[in-house]
Amino acid sequence: MASRGRRAFDAALIDKIGPDTVQRFADIGGSARSLALSVHARWDCAVDLIDLDARGRWPDQPSDWVEPYRAALIAHGVPAASIRHIARAEDLAPCDLIANLAGFGDRLKVQHLAPVLGACLTGGTRMLTDIRKGSGAYPFLNSFGSCATLSTREEEGKTVTRALFTAHAPAVPAAAVPAPDSWAAIASSLMGPDGFLRDNGQHSFLHVPRSADTLVVTFDNLDIALGKREDRRPWGYAFIEKQGWSMLGVMAAGWTWYRDPWVADQFDDLAASGFLARYRRVIFYGASMGGYAACAFAAACPGAEVVAISPQSTLDKAVVPWETRYKVAWDKDFSGRYGDAAQATGLAARVTLIYDPYEPLDAGHVARFAGDNLMKLRAPLLGHRLGSSLQQMGILSPIALGALNGTLTRAEFYRLLRARRDFPRYQKELFRKAVERGHPELARRMARHLLAQGDNRFLRRQLQALG
Repeated sequence: MASRGRRAFDAALIDKIGPDTVQRFADIGGSARSLALSVHARWDCAVDLIDLDARGRWPDQPSDWVEPYRAALIAHGVPAASIRHIARAEDLAPCDLIANLAGFGDRLKVQHLAPVLGACLTGGTRMLTDIRKGSGAYPFLNSFGSCATLSTREEEGKTVTRALFTAHAPAVPAAAVPAPDSWAAIASSLMGPDGFLRDNGQHSFLHVPRSADTLVVTFDNLDIALGKREDRRPWGYAFIEKQGWSMLGVMAAGWTWYRDPWVADQFDDLAASGFLARYRRVIFYGASMGGYAACAFAAACPGAEVVAISPQSTLDKAVVPWETRYKVAWDKDFSGRYGDAAQATGLAARVTLIYDPYEPLDAGHVARFAGDNLMKLRAPLLGHRLGSSLQQMGILSPIALGALNGTLTRAEFYRLLRARRDFPRYQKELFRKAVERGHPELARRMARHLLAQGDNRFLRRQLQALG
């Protein structure tokens, strides 16, 4: 498909169409470059460039629009690691917001979208799409969700509607539930003769025994919860394997927040059977949704340690009425022993929480945690996905290793965090914060100082705009 990514988009459009939070944005066909930049600027999300030809086939070579699009994103401060060129079905991932402009359902046959939507839609996914009268797009899309009209225009004698599509909440996606035999075979190869697998379709527990001294219990985060299980490992698998630690990987087949009575029953059983007590050290580890679970299920093992990055404390609206994200999980039951993560960590030996204090919702959750066992580590202006930022800076591994070892101090954390001074996202957010708080001269000095060290297109353009 030819590039049509130079259209201008009003950033205010995001307020009208967007979900409360966007972890992953996808552009089908390269028609929404400006929208991609606006969405990334607001949420620091991943950006997927879905490359299909006019018949919905995967091209042998990247289409002409892909590289200019990618280069433009990078030039405007989007990290290269956040951009994926999607050129095969197995790389598709669940998305919060999708753009399908002047493409399938308008100029091209909408039926070609079926495989993409099957892999990318979750409950509440939004898609900005153009629909040409007579294309058959409405009945096709209505099988996946519902459409609301945003605007109409006349083009080549036909009415073209720009619509906001919202996906219905699906059952467990087929992509998330591998064939039992295939997943069992993969799990068997990972756990060896002395490990175990417990699986109920929505969640699974994979025990990989190594060290008799240390067990790390990890939980999938939002980015990988809907990935194909036969194509991935429990969160943190390679890192924990490298340390020689035993692992209990708790995996989710969706954005479940692990609010499944079966999951709670498994932790009750692991505690009652003495499994957790075998290890001298037990550490619960996760990020975002996985960070919530790491804190919540630490209650199964008093004296354990917890390391959580950008965790939620609960999604119970009676407790956190200010939480506007993750609507897909608002109707889940967050009561019980493992419901409120801020309370569940009370008997943990040590709780390390890493978060961005300038992300008000994340900061609100962390503020609910209290106790002498807490170490709250602030990572300013790195966003909710700060684990990704730390990784891009090359400091996630030493921070995680120190935290999981129990040796990470505040001084060492903030020493490592100095690397953010050279990190483009941090520089961009620091500049914006100075402007927002009414310090344009400070922003100018900072931009000039950084530009003297090397070109930064974002800062150069913003400096020109300040005058």
